[in-house]
Amino acid sequence: MKKLSYLFIALFISACQAEPDFTEEVTPLLHTRAGSLQFAQTDNLNLDALGIVHPTKIVRKDSLYVILTPQSAYRFAIYNHLNGTLHHLVPAGSGEGEGHCYLNLHLNGNIVSALDFSTGRLVEIDLNHCTEADYRPVFTSLTTHGKTPLGAVRAGNRIISTGIYTSGRYCSTNPAENEDIYSVAYPECALPSLSDSLKSIFYASNCLALNRPQTRLACANMQYGCLDLCDIREDQLIRVNEVHLNRPGVSIRLQRPKGRKMWYPVAYTDHNLFGFCDLTTSDDYIFALYSGRTYRQYRNDVDKGRVILVFDWNGSHVRTYHLSNSCSSISYDPVTDAIYALSHEKGKCEIITLNL
Repeated sequence: MKKLSYLFIALFISACQAEPDFTEEVTPLLHTRAGSLQFAQTDNLNLDALGIVHPTKIVRKDSLYVILTPQSAYRFAIYNHLNGTLHHLVPAGSGEGEGHCYLNLHLNGNIVSALDFSTGRLVEIDLNHCTEADYRPVFTSLTTHGKTPLGAVRAGNRIISTGIYTSGRYCSTNPAENEDIYSVAYPECALPSLSDSLKSIFYASNCLALNRPQTRLACANMQYGCLDLCDIREDQLIRVNEVHLNRPGVSIRLQRPKGRKMWYPVAYTDHNLFGFCDLTTSDDYIFALYSGRTYRQYRNDVDKGRVILVFDWNGSHVRTYHLSNSCSSISYDPVTDAIYALSHEKGKCEIITLNL
């Protein structure tokens, strides 16, 4: 399980050794209905000053910020910006009540969730109770029936996940009934001859988000700019639209090269344009933080971006926002009608407020 769940990280890291097989194509959406989002320095929240190190993702809900800290002793920090209190949840580890490898955060009502792809467990944090002294998050294992999940969100009594799946791109799981139902073919891509097994590797890492009624799913690929939209109809998903920003840069090697111990059949090249860094949603729109960077040029900062692409829930592009800072995460708050972004500039990590 752990070996396979690390596969999609190695998939990208190995790309720096692969030869490019395409010409970079920047999506025209970067300059379509484009404008800038500014922020006031007085609204910034300095995470370094709070002792929060190496944050990667954020979610804002009312007075609370949930901050993913994958290199800290506790994986989640909860900060109340009104009273200045800071709480930590989920100690690092693979045991009961612990967490190890998280990539994304998802807000659904008052619940923040994240999938530990090293253990296949979804952790859910209730923001109404998370600051109470005896509070413990809820963990749900998604590894039944031999599954290898890499991303997941809850929709009612079911959990929708993506992973190394060959029976469909999405798995809808009812944990109470120990039931898995797969649906939806993998998106069309530049390599239609790939098997579903290889496509599951190709589309391994994703950001997932739901609309508020939990009737539609947005799935944005992180390594390649593909946005997939699906209707949720009970235990089945039905694709509504798929948006491709550019052609992927990949290297396919179906046979192990001589003398090489580590080998991955699908690898993104260092010329590949990295895809989406994060998703956040409103009732009407999907806000997608887009990288568009190459590993060749940006190295470890390839997973950050200065562009927010806005789509409606049918997948139509609405507008483009350009940012002055490189950001790794965004979170929309309907109360303030603002986007809160995790900025990484000149070695400083802070949360900035982008007023729409």
